[in-house]
Amino acid sequence: MLWLIVNLLVRSAIILGSGALLCRLLSRLRPLQRHGILFSAFVLLSLWPFLAAFLPEFVLPVWGHSSNAGVVTIQQFVRPPHAGPPTHTFVFSPFLLWVAATFLALVPLLTAHLRLRALVRRAVLCKDFGWNSLLHQLCAQLGLAQPPLLFIHPEPVMPMASGIWQPCIVLPSNANGWTPSRRRIVLLHELAHISRRDLLSQSCARLIAAVWWFQPMAWGALRLLRRESERACDELVIESGVRPSDYAAELLAIAQSFTANPHARTAGIAMARHDGLEDRLNSILQPQSARSLRSTLAALFCLTALTLAASAVTLLPQSQPLSLRGHTMKHTLFAGLLASAGLSAATIGGSLYDPSGAVVPNAKALLFDPDTNTKLETTTSADGKFTFETLPPGQYILRVQSPGFATLFREFNVKADSKVDRGFTLSLGKLQEQVTVAAQGTPGATESPAATESKRFRIGGGVAQANLVTKVQPTYPAAAKAARVQGTVEFETVISKEGEPLDIRVLSSPSDDLTQSALEAVRQWRYKPTLLNGNPVEIVTDVIVNYTLTN
Repeated sequence: MLWLIVNLLVRSAIILGSGALLCRLLSRLRPLQRHGILFSAFVLLSLWPFLAAFLPEFVLPVWGHSSNAGVVTIQQFVRPPHAGPPTHTFVFSPFLLWVAATFLALVPLLTAHLRLRALVRRAVLCKDFGWNSLLHQLCAQLGLAQPPLLFIHPEPVMPMASGIWQPCIVLPSNANGWTPSRRRIVLLHELAHISRRDLLSQSCARLIAAVWWFQPMAWGALRLLRRESERACDELVIESGVRPSDYAAELLAIAQSFTANPHARTAGIAMARHDGLEDRLNSILQPQSARSLRSTLAALFCLTALTLAASAVTLLPQSQPLSLRGHTMKHTLFAGLLASAGLSAATIGGSLYDPSGAVVPNAKALLFDPDTNTKLETTTSADGKFTFETLPPGQYILRVQSPGFATLFREFNVKADSKVDRGFTLSLGKLQEQVTVAAQGTPGATESPAATESKRFRIGGGVAQANLVTKVQPTYPAAAKAARVQGTVEFETVISKEGEPLDIRVLSSPSDDLTQSALEAVRQWRYKPTLLNGNPVEIVTDVIVNYTLTN
């Protein structure tokens, strides 16, 4: 789950950070164009999960090196199946936590809408001929077919635009005493917000930021979007024939005379908020914007390209088999999303016993996802049970350790909404005593430990070897080479009807590092399904991996 959150944070930061950076680099663009770039970043952020789900994945090999100091050979044999498929059940997941946090992030917006509706109810419809005549004249100038409603509030509220589907403008109680110049400036500014649909765009951006509440850059980009929205409206007012100095003076006077309603400012757009007013006045008096459609299109192209890259590109070490890892990161990411939503969560659990049948408490159980390098750790309870919940579908390697017992390794391939609950018996660990006897003489030849161990294995037929269509060669672990460890790792593997390893059980191994290396390779093998009377069947195969060091 931690890997999933980090992945979402990084990829969403690429989209939002690119939008903010492009606006900063292209600061000479018009505010209207910068606002469009920022809003496009929010739109692309909302579309990113769908793009990542349907776009093909491009894997880029990066760091890493291969080693040729060891030789690994593999043998495998087939026996009849003996285990049935795992049971399936629904598993609860932290989806409700995400929903609750999203709702909390939306509470200020919902509260502001309610308070704004109450504020508008207290206002009365303006019937003054001068105000309505000017309103219709400016609507025709800006191309608004339907003039908004004009209200006069009994209190000295800040002039504001409100309403997404039925827009209106709220004026303070002393608005009838304003000069014609102030009337024109206030109506032009609020009509600019309505004609640009700023109420809708800011509400959508606020909703997207609430969904991505765990991404701090979403809230920063939302503030930038509001700033560019105000500057775009200021620019439209100036283009309508108002002198910049007159407009700045009226804006400052309104900001000093009225205070925006702090409870309704999220849902409505007040004309002159105190935060950022100085920078806003500077941009009015010293405009530096320039029209450049080519730069805007180039910025949108770069933003879209970076979004597609964040959706499709996956970086993997060179040591990973790229042909087999196609779509692995993508599938794992969205499996994690579904698992976090409780739609496809899997569970792996079980009970630990010693050879006598007694439970083993306080054993350390570690679950490893090779596709994402995610590790989950837990401890068995007093009755020897352990559980890993809300897991995305995929392949996992279980490692169980307890003092006095040999380390147990198991591999699982879990499906969506599946629950694996098995019993495991820990073998007693080997006791070793080391005695050093010094004497003069020439040492004689000793028998190879690898050859001794391999004589214990039962030899079967070669059916599975003939059906193996994709084979990944294990790599010799660097830690094992440094410790000069060599020997044989033996597995018992259940092959599904689809030709995928379902359950890998370690029978013997000289080293945990060699076991991990062999498991990561064998789990990626793919077989041609074995047919019995024309129907695919499960088979059990023995796999022997020989690790040999050479001079």
